[in-house]
Amino acid sequence: MQKTLMPLIIAISLLPLTACKPNPDMTHPAPAQTDNTAITEATTAKSLTKAVVSASENQLTNELICTRLSQTINKIDNTSKIEDIYALERQLNACLPIANNSEILKWLTDYQAMYARFLSIDHDMDDENFYTIMSLAEQHIEVPSEHLKTTSPRLRYLIKLVESDADVSILYIGEGLYVFHHDLQAMADLFAPYLPSDQAKFVERMAMDNQDIFWNDAAVAVPFAEVIDRAIFWENYIQTYPDSYFIKNAKNLFKMYRYTLFFGSDNTDWIDDLSREFYDPAYEPMIRKLSARPNSILAKDAKTLLKFMAMSDNERKQKYPTDAQNEENSEWAAWAKASEQLNQALPIPSPWGDNDDNNYRDCLSSIICIDYDY
Repeated sequence: MQKTLMPLIIAISLLPLTACKPNPDMTHPAPAQTDNTAITEATTAKSLTKAVVSASENQLTNELICTRLSQTINKIDNTSKIEDIYALERQLNACLPIANNSEILKWLTDYQAMYARFLSIDHDMDDENFYTIMSLAEQHIEVPSEHLKTTSPRLRYLIKLVESDADVSILYIGEGLYVFHHDLQAMADLFAPYLPSDQAKFVERMAMDNQDIFWNDAAVAVPFAEVIDRAIFWENYIQTYPDSYFIKNAKNLFKMYRYTLFFGSDNTDWIDDLSREFYDPAYEPMIRKLSARPNSILAKDAKTLLKFMAMSDNERKQKYPTDAQNEENSEWAAWAKASEQLNQALPIPSPWGDNDDNNYRDCLSSIICIDYDY
């Protein structure tokens, strides 16, 4: 983090030498002019000396602040005020330009954890008043004072931050649950300018995708086109930055979006039970467009899906034989058979396998992946 002061010191040291060089046109300069010149030069040298000392003192102060920055970040918790964060951001703005990559990533990790602490609250899961307050605030409706009176001072404080347009909002995370949420784009804007390209692209994309939820009660909460877009982004990212610091997380994200794109989720299906038609006719041209991508795993998957959907029952039976039978429920048997055959045609590994690291990391809530807090 050190910046050299030598150029300025050298400049000061040269001033008297320049001033003492005789003027060939004035062998005997007037005494008054000599005195004035000497005074001016002495004043200039004194001012520059003070500037050097002041710059040196400021540098030492900044270095001390930056050295202790992680400690400062880690002191902020759910008893702190927003002004503490604003003061911290001013320190970050001073330290980030002179920090190395390891320091920046450490501060980013600490900062993300800090906001989670800052926005955490204790509340009764069965408190109907809490959910009423959070629901109103999420809809940008002013919460009546009678509702706030019965809540904790901390909840009242955070609600006021939301209503004052601070970098705090209410996020519905599904199944009747609400949390306070930080503006992820603001976080990315703070750190991304000082990160190398691969890391900056990662945090900027995470900020965009994770500002809202992806899952809602085992259903996909974003449109089909958005799932395709995310899968394409991470496939491109892996190809462009194979040695990225975040490559492992990028691969896990690609696996998740790829699997979800072709198999949906427990409560989301893109194609019918027999894998014959898309539930929304608009999905088919999207998949056909995806199938035309060059050098793409997703394109191969898309072609396979379209080919499988067009196969007759006999063609499927010959190429993808199954043991799926259920005499008591022939409708279920038909669905089970089609599902099993599709899995054979598209052997895409589940991102939630028992030995998958993605099981232990949350990549859908902030700008970098974090370990789940079990």
